[in-house]
Amino acid sequence: MKRDDRSGRFCALPVRRVAVLLAALGMLSACRSEPAWEPMATQTVYLSDRFYDLALLGPKQALISGYDGKLLKTEDSGVSWKRVETGTRNALYSIDFAADKKTGWMVGQGAEILKTIDGGQTWTEQGGHIYLSDECRQAGGDPDATEQANKCPLAPLFAVSVIDANSAVAIGDRSTLTKTTDGGKTWKTSTLKSPMNAGADENSMIAFEDPVLYDVLFLNASTGFVVGEFGKIFKTVDGGKTWAEKEASLVGGDYFDIQELPTFFDIDFRNDNEGIAVGLDGRIARSNDGGETWNWVSNNVDAYDAPFYSADLLPDGSVWVVGASGQVVSAAAGKELGQGTFGTQVTNWIRDIEFYDKDNGWAIGGFGFIMNTTDGGKTWFRRIG
Repeated sequence: MKRDDRSGRFCALPVRRVAVLLAALGMLSACRSEPAWEPMATQTVYLSDRFYDLALLGPKQALISGYDGKLLKTEDSGVSWKRVETGTRNALYSIDFAADKKTGWMVGQGAEILKTIDGGQTWTEQGGHIYLSDECRQAGGDPDATEQANKCPLAPLFAVSVIDANSAVAIGDRSTLTKTTDGGKTWKTSTLKSPMNAGADENSMIAFEDPVLYDVLFLNASTGFVVGEFGKIFKTVDGGKTWAEKEASLVGGDYFDIQELPTFFDIDFRNDNEGIAVGLDGRIARSNDGGETWNWVSNNVDAYDAPFYSADLLPDGSVWVVGASGQVVSAAAGKELGQGTFGTQVTNWIRDIEFYDKDNGWAIGGFGFIMNTTDGGKTWFRRIG
């Protein structure tokens, strides 16, 4: 593939890479039994809904973002839902809030960036034109072409991490990284570069030039992580001014070459030292030294070789991991992972799992899938409103 053929990028990529991107966005098909739905006049959750991310504002308060600009809010643990206007039809892939639970950002398809200052009740558009290429960014787009002509396409943004009420970082396709430090008035966009390997073939060079970035997490104003395609794990200790790759410790055993590492879709840390990253092939990596080195850990379910999309490390040391085809594994503190359960058969893809505290947690995904627990995962409830 020619590297300047941007408009045909995904069509010309290897089949595996196209499948990775579609899987990460929850576009792969699955099926499950249909629950009893409420009357159409009051229904807010549909079988056609695809939910991508959660923001938990309290033990009973949750925001869920999804396809077609959909944003739902509950204040009673999912007994009832209210649709929040976002002003966009773009898919909203990620949502995060500052510690005050008032200031937050959402990002998504078409370089969409939305901000709230009232706990998610109202949203305003930000971000301007965040293009996929450095050339278009520097030129401010192509004055002789429309964005619809795809000569300067906007960057899909797959994740956002809010550092404080003024600062946030979002990442996305083609190694796009954009950051604000003034509450979103301005966003500085760049490409998160990887070291180039002169001996790599053309397809392998893609991994080093501009891998897709799928998740970003800042632990504080200085320390942050980004994970993505080809097993990339980036770490910064200076607020994002510089980044270092940390995935080399995963080479060995099943993977003899760093270019063979599976894509990571999510990263989470319990504290400054203990972290987890999950991704393709049902793979899970753990770190106990602040993300400097990583080790593969078994999911301990032989049948689980589909992607894992989300992991949550709870403060007490327990862990939950979810993914495609209803894959769920969990472990109590200090125990090995094993097959988890929501108390009912789940075969659809599960895109995110998050706990507000040791008792209250949520899981969301495709086909209108929403479940929550109030007892630390012992029992789960479907929440369709």
